[in-house]
Amino acid sequence: MSDIQAVNNSPSDEIDLVKLVKTLWQGKVTIAVCTIVFTVCAVVYALTAQQWWTSKGVITVGQYQNIANIRSQVTNLYAVIDDPSKINTILNSKSLFDNYITEFNAFDNKKAFIENNEIMKEYADEAKLTEQNKAQFIISWAKRISASELDKKNQPGVYLLSFEGTSSILAHDLLVAYSKDISNKVRDELIDALDAKILYSQQILRANKLALEASARQKLTTELVKTKYALDMAKSAGVNKPFADMNNSEMFQIQLGTEALTEKKQLLNKVKDLSIFEPRLGTIQTKLEFLSHIKLDHSMALQSVRYLQKISYPTSRDKPNRINIIMIAIVLGFIIGSIIFLTRKALAKFKEN
Repeated sequence: MSDIQAVNNSPSDEIDLVKLVKTLWQGKVTIAVCTIVFTVCAVVYALTAQQWWTSKGVITVGQYQNIANIRSQVTNLYAVIDDPSKINTILNSKSLFDNYITEFNAFDNKKAFIENNEIMKEYADEAKLTEQNKAQFIISWAKRISASELDKKNQPGVYLLSFEGTSSILAHDLLVAYSKDISNKVRDELIDALDAKILYSQQILRANKLALEASARQKLTTELVKTKYALDMAKSAGVNKPFADMNNSEMFQIQLGTEALTEKKQLLNKVKDLSIFEPRLGTIQTKLEFLSHIKLDHSMALQSVRYLQKISYPTSRDKPNRINIIMIAIVLGFIIGSIIFLTRKALAKFKEN
């Protein structure tokens, strides 16, 4: 039974399709004109629409040798601090890479670049920005800058940098300039962190130095008082020469004799080096000298990331896709033309009835 129905339905379907084609053929002029109009408009739009090209680069975590130059500049800091891991944390390649990605995607950095870069200033001048649309201009361009993970599952830690521009050259130049700005920012933040660590270490050492100097002066004063008392006692006892058998445990060492005690008193009054009473002062002074010789180069090149694929010139534009635009226009023109013709024919038939 189903076979009979299929046989019976097939001719009617073919008749309906043939009838539709014949009907549309009657309106071929309308359909052709509409299709041509849409196609011409699409071609004009495709040829005059703003082009967009995307420059790209692929990065991952930097290698140890990439920051060897700055490590060499803080060698003295390693010699001073008790826990080198605190410096290693600051100079950790993964931390620098994460900071780079964060700064690359930060809206404030994009905004600063768009406002200050010479190429972007030209775009702004051409757009004749007002205060009202300046914010929208910045937002629209900020969306064209991104750093995104390529494949979190299969390639963790590999990021794609991209920057859209109105030409292949401009897209490349903008991405190079922005990447350089971010690298400099990461470098500056790293140096600021090291400077802060050096300053903190100096402050701690100076505080310890002051405490030890105060302690040493107190010991010197005490020793002078004890020597003065011992000298007075030795004079009263008539002890001029040291005893053969001296007892150093006595508080007032009159057994040294007046001659030795007088000399000791004179020497104590001349003491300038307090490390005699606090040996740790010498160590602290040495560490402070080490820190004073650290000179960080704020203009040095720092490669905080490693490029797996260098920033390249795009070879094909992203927008507009001219072929797709024209094909869509042809189909849309045919459909609109068909609808117009069928509608007019239906209205004409309705009037006749």
